[in-house]
Amino acid sequence: MRMIDTGKISIARGRTAEILDWQDRQVLKLFYDWVPAGWAEREAQAARLVSATTLPTPKLLGELTLEGRPGLIYERVAGESLLKRLGSRPWRCARFAREFAGLQAAIHRQRGAGLPPYKEELAKTIRRLEGLPSGLQSAALDRLAGLPDGETLCHGDFHPDQVMVTAAGQVVMDWMTARAGQPAADVARTVTLLRFGPVLDASWLMRLLTNLLRGIFFRAYLRRYLELNPAVTAAAVDAWLPWPAWPKTSPARKSRSQPFSSKSCEAQEKDSPVLVTQSAYSNPGSNRIQLCLKLSKESRHVRPGPVSSR
Repeated sequence: MRMIDTGKISIARGRTAEILDWQDRQVLKLFYDWVPAGWAEREAQAARLVSATTLPTPKLLGELTLEGRPGLIYERVAGESLLKRLGSRPWRCARFAREFAGLQAAIHRQRGAGLPPYKEELAKTIRRLEGLPSGLQSAALDRLAGLPDGETLCHGDFHPDQVMVTAAGQVVMDWMTARAGQPAADVARTVTLLRFGPVLDASWLMRLLTNLLRGIFFRAYLRRYLELNPAVTAAAVDAWLPWPAWPKTSPARKSRSQPFSSKSCEAQEKDSPVLVTQSAYSNPGSNRIQLCLKLSKESRHVRPGPVSSR
């Protein structure tokens, strides 16, 4: 990865790009030199679409190429990530979760015309998973084929570290994974991230606090979202969830939410007849969120338990 001396102050560095202070009230998202040009164009396409809406998100102001690296110029947003705000004000967890749900419901009131279909992108992810038994891959693809298509704008990676808290409220960031599809699919993705997503580059105290707040935030978020968007039901979200792990992670259970550990996958693999590691990508090449999905010998088509916001 080659850095460029632009004379500008680097505000932040992410997995695929660095954020530079650009001009007055503007920032430049400059992608790393290893990032395929198609990824930047995909984000630009989604950013142009959402910039034409009233959604609270930084507007796309321009595009450029700097020494072979694609860049996108955005409005500058002053604030901090919702994840950090939760760490500093945990007593407001439920309130933040309800606002978070409202932001996602607002996204789902928009059309995603011209964006890649959600189902097609999921199918690509399933096909490129390494070490997945062919029979199980076929079963997953068959199940995906039976789920409905859609044209709703979906963020594709909606979680608290993708939302900024500003003086005007919550603002959604990073549209690289935006898709056109069913809102229930996008909610299921968020549910999975909230329940299993690791907190990267955080102190042990932040990780501990996050795991303690998971259940509270998750229940408040899901309950509020289903209230705001009655067209999406718990059953519809359930259909898109990774199977059949959901009964173990249902918020209806009284057990505490546990952080995901890849070691638990390795331990179960020795005893389990079939163990699937599903890699959910925020974008190709990013860190993976692995979910242990254990299937019984008797049935490889076990239906997950119902999603619940209680």
